Amino acid sequence: MIDLAPEGKWVSSRAVSLAVILIPVLFVAGFVRPVRIAGNRGSNTFWFWAWQEGRIEFVHSVTHRPVSIRFGVPWRFSRFSVHTDRGTEEYYTAGGYSWSEKLAKERTRTIECCSEVGITLTLGGRVFHEQGGCLSASLIWPP
Repeated sequence: MIDLAPEGKWVSSRAVSLAVILIPVLFVAGFVRPVRIAGNRGSNTFWFWAWQEGRIEFVHSVTHRPVSIRFGVPWRFSRFSVHTDRGTEEYYTAGGYSWSEKLAKERTRTIECCSEVGITLTLGGRVFHEQGGCLSASLIWPP
């Protein structure tokens, strides 16, 4: 079947069908992020939007102070920022650099965190928690 486009040009139904299929596929590829979350009790894959933000929260086992690491998922886990007290930051950095500034430059496909006390990973509206173990989040797409 051949249709007459408004500009007076002929458009094949094959080209229209291809456009109808490709537009949603490109939308999903650009805006949806499948992430595999794994912990001590197994793993599962969840779907998130590219503009959603995440957070890792734990209590540092030595300083006993809370640590919160925020990040985004535009193409990789990135835009990291750390919020904690000065003593805990110095524990990690030996006072040699700003932890937030250093992490802000990082881009990675996988985040792995462990805590003896317990760790919580929040991504979008989902919350994952491990008590005395590890959590990892691996970005499946984009490769």
